[in-house]
Amino acid sequence: MLPMRFPLIVLLVITLLASCGSPPPTLAPKNGGIEGPVSKGPTPEELERLLGNDEKDYPLYPGDLLRITVQGHEDLTIERKIPASGRIPLYGLDTTDADGGNPRVTEVDVAGLRLPQLEQKLATLYKRIVNPPYVTVKVVQFAPKVIYVAGAVGGPRDYRLPDETRISLVQALTMAGWFTEDAAKDRVRVIRVDPQTGDRVHLPAIDVTKIISSGDSAWDILLLPGDTITVDSHESKTVSIFGHVERPGEYPWSPGMTLTRLITISGGLRTFAKMTNIRVLRSGVGGKEEDGAYHVDLKAVLDGEEPDYELEPGDRIWVDERFI
Repeated sequence: MLPMRFPLIVLLVITLLASCGSPPPTLAPKNGGIEGPVSKGPTPEELERLLGNDEKDYPLYPGDLLRITVQGHEDLTIERKIPASGRIPLYGLDTTDADGGNPRVTEVDVAGLRLPQLEQKLATLYKRIVNPPYVTVKVVQFAPKVIYVAGAVGGPRDYRLPDETRISLVQALTMAGWFTEDAAKDRVRVIRVDPQTGDRVHLPAIDVTKIISSGDSAWDILLLPGDTITVDSHESKTVSIFGHVERPGEYPWSPGMTLTRLITISGGLRTFAKMTNIRVLRSGVGGKEEDGAYHVDLKAVLDGEEPDYELEPGDRIWVDERFI
């Protein structure tokens, strides 16, 4: 049977860093890190958009609580939480009354928009009743979201982002127990979902030692939900996962890494993944089955009937499709 161990999760207090307005240093992507199920690196124009650290560059998500203000019209100041549909209801924009004299509801698609885009969209709508409309939108509370930290850090796993603020790369690394002794601090990578295209793109490798030593926080980027941070080690060790997961490919291995943690980092199982027979192939070691693999019942692990399984460098995991 595979070695098993319950991972120890150490959560450290978030340390706040002062921001700095100097331009980012020129950093070129380096080899290493997660490869495979992501698009090529962003163009300079895409990178400028993806690295936006200002609150106005934040793409809105379901669950975000918004405050919409129309200058000079306190009666139109409202707070709305974005529902799962991504559309918020606004009243009074349609001057045609519905049956019974109640004002019609105007639903506005907001999920994925940035604040300036939403302000412009709402200004166009409010022109029906206000001339000229000056509309401002603020995120009062951010929806619960998670990021993923993998590789050579003290506590690699998924972390929930604070509800009322955004955190930076260095703050997230602090949450994850900072670097291990063999961490390549000059090769920290962030893989980000482009909210406009849905593609996962590699940002250029970031040298955290420069951020700390110089105090230049231009590359201490603010994180977005779904970001995956990977820290290479000087002796890079990896595991791979293939088949019916959201982001199959090769991922950095870290001590104590378990099967469920790898599945989480890889985006989780797809709808028709076969949970009861996940195969783990290990170099030089054969499982009990004819195919030479260990067979893991993930459903039993998640139900607490079996302990989680600790992975070793070089392990290859295959998730089959469940046929109905």
